[in-house]
Amino acid sequence: MKIKVGRCRIREFRLALGWTQENLSERSGVGRTSISQYETKSHGEGMPLVTAVALADALGVSPRDLYEWLNEE
Repeated sequence: MKIKVGRCRIREFRLALGWTQENLSERSGVGRTSISQYETKSHGEGMPLVTAVALADALGVSPRDLYEWLNEE
């Protein structure tokens, strides 16, 4: 079985907290433009681990939760 990266969930978590991209940027140290790019792309390839950890910590989730994971058979 192969696992594939699915939809980015950063926006979902951010909005649940009532935050703007700027709020998340301030709390995570990740640039607002980068956050926007991650939110609008449907895959996670290219996000550095340190960025994923910073965003996840700010959002109160696991880095793994930032994306949907799809099982391919």
